[in-house]
Formats: sequence, C-alpha cells, structure tokens
Amino acid sequence: MLNGEKIIMVLVAGEFLLGFLGNGFMVLVNGIDWIKSKKFATVDLILVHLAISRIGLLCTLISISSQLICCLAEFLVNKSQAVDIFWILTHLSSIWSGTSLSVFYFLKIANFSHPLFLWLKWRINQVVHMLQVGPFLIALFINLLLFTKTYNFTFNIENNTKAFPGLQMNGSQYITLQVIVNFLSLLPFTLSLFSFFSLILSLWRHTLQMKLNATESKDSSTEAHVRAMKATFCFLFLFILFNLSSSIAQWSHIIPNKKLAVMFGFPLMVLYPSGHSLILILYNSKLRQAALKMWWQVRCFLRVNCNRLSFSY
Repeated sequence: MLNGEKIIMVLVAGEFLLGFLGNGFMVLVNGIDWIKSKKFATVDLILVHLAISRIGLLCTLISISSQLICCLAEFLVNKSQAVDIFWILTHLSSIWSGTSLSVFYFLKIANFSHPLFLWLKWRINQVVHMLQVGPFLIALFINLLLFTKTYNFTFNIENNTKAFPGLQMNGSQYITLQVIVNFLSLLPFTLSLFSFFSLILSLWRHTLQMKLNATESKDSSTEAHVRAMKATFCFLFLFILFNLSSSIAQWSHIIPNKKLAVMFGFPLMVLYPSGHSLILILYNSKLRQAALKMWWQVRCFLRVNCNRLSFSY
C-alpha cells in the first residue's frame, strides 16, 4: 500500500472517530438534559434526530468503505439489499434533519410580516415535526419497494459491463433509482437555501431598522441571525461536498483514474456527517458548555493520573 493511501485511510478513520464521538455526545447531552428536566425542546429533538441519523449514515459508510478498500484493485462493488435500504433511510433522514434545523432557525429568528410566514411561525413545532416524519415515511416507502428485490451489481472495469445476479435490474432501472434519491435530496437543499437567503434578508432589514432608530450596531437578534446563517451555510457547503464526492465514488468506474477518484471522494463524504455535527456543537451554547466542561474534566483526570505515575516512579 502506498504512503498516500495510508494517509487517506488514517484521515478517514479519524473522521469516523470524530463523527461517532460528536454525534454520540449530542445524543448523550440532550438525553441527560431530558432526564433531568423531563422536557424536550424542539431544537433538542432536531439535534437528537440528526445525530442518530448521522450515526446510522456513518455505519453505512463504514460498510461501503470496507467494500471499496477490499476491492479497490478491480473496484468490484457488491451492493446488498441491507446496505441499500439503510443507505436510503439514513441518507434522507440526515438531510431532512439538517433541513429541519435550518427551517427552525429561519422561523424562530427571522422577522417578516407576511401572513404565510406568521402562520408557519405560530406552528413552528408542527412544521418541524412534519419535515422530519414526512420524509422518513417516504424513505420507508422507497425501502419497501426495494425490500422485495435483493440485488447485487458489479462494475467490471475491463469491459465496463454491469451484471445483476439475483435480480432482473438493468442499468436504466438503477439510474432511475439514483435519480429518485437525488431528487428527494434536492428538495431539502432548496428549503435550506431558501432559509439561508431569507435569514440574510431578515438581517439586512433588521440592520436597516436599527440604523434608522440610531441604536447599537449589534444586539441579540443580530448575533442570533449571524449564528444561524453560519450554521446553515456550513450545512449547505458540506452537503454540496457530500453529493459531489458521492457522485464521484458511485460513477468512478467511468473515470480514467478510478482509484484516485474513490480515494479522493470518500474522505469528503465522511466529512459531511462528522464535520457538521462538530460545527453544531460549537454553535449551540448548551452543547458547547457541556463539551468545555467535559474537556476540563478529562484534563484534570489525565493530570492527576500522570502525577500519580510520576510519583510512583
């Protein structure tokens, strides 16, 4: 194995580790808070749902990566029924959870007088729950269509032919399936993009109003707008990287340097479920404080044990 491949494997392993730790931390903190207070805020529910879906997505990516690593020489990909079902379920759940968070920021922070916006703002909990449950049911429906069919397909690099043993599925049917999944991914991206630009417009109007009233240049509303815009922008940016790298990995059999395409695309895919969760921890005050508290406890624990070891010697 070349040094470059080893570096990429170490990088991907680090991304997986950070992803599991970050998403698990989000579930743990919100779960403990729910046990103590017996209350679950809407944003906490979104974060827990997002973290669980990201953990599932990471598990699916591990399964796919093991196939890619074992078969990179020929790029032989055996897709099983379980991997396909879990991929669609976790992929769509992860995207719609991130979109629900973007829409929540938009409805909670933005300030517009349009009747439709006010109607949605008054029903923010119902809107968020619908954005999470509805797409999840759609993903289950798609999986039910796949459940009756078990298929494997092989990309043969030498002659670029596809074989589908165990299922009469041709290339056009597989492409149709990918188009459906990509379309279902495009809709939440559009909603998140709309929420992002709406927050920009709301901040611009708020800043203009403050200038007219000769008030301070920064207040709590301005800071909330900026934090929400940064979080939404990070989600959109990582989402674009994820889809581009996913497309590169899926269709690398038609790229001249197939091995390089896969080795370059896969770390970017893992960056989406891992990096976005860490960004959310930084932008959420409760999660950030819990992370700092845990960090100081770990430092104190390590310092005490290091001192004990030094005295023992």
